Amino acid sequence: MAQANSGEFRSPDCTLAFSDGLFELKSVDGKKFNYNATLIFPNKDKKFMLDKVRSVVGMKWGDKGQAMFDRGLIKSPLLDGDGPSARNKQTGDLYNGFGPDVFFIRANAQEDAKPHVYFRSKHVQADKEDIYSGCIGFAVLNAYTWENQSGGNGVSFGIRAFQKLREGDSLGGRAPFNPDKWIVELNDEEDVLS
Repeated sequence: MAQANSGEFRSPDCTLAFSDGLFELKSVDGKKFNYNATLIFPNKDKKFMLDKVRSVVGMKWGDKGQAMFDRGLIKSPLLDGDGPSARNKQTGDLYNGFGPDVFFIRANAQEDAKPHVYFRSKHVQADKEDIYSGCIGFAVLNAYTWENQSGGNGVSFGIRAFQKLREGDSLGGRAPFNPDKWIVELNDEEDVLS
């Protein structure tokens, strides 16, 4: 039986975390590689995202699926901002940017469907210099169902594109370079060597 898919939609504004996944293929099991993004949302946007999840649960499994989802028998892609998935596995500390006032999702794209990433123009793709963990933007997503004999049933998000809207506080890793802070303007008459 075919899986249900919400079709593309624009997410609410969010904070991007683990930004390198938009540009570099990663693997969890060493076999299957994909692109991914972790998107952090304020809790006020949970209903919007939950409605997308419930929509595909209903398409795939009907009323029975909704009851199973409510009992936790269908895995939700909405993760608590202060839950186990928001913590460093070695130390137990919350990652920067996570906490009780937010929730997050992990969205994936297949190896042959690298997400489009934009900043200032729809005509020019952004690169890793523009996009960093902590910047604010939105994603073009789709919610879809999945079934796995060993892992059960669930819903995940695919990511088609991300657009950075504005700067945000760096969450660590590679921070954006700010030339205004460090680079001085020189005029032609100044002796560069003095």
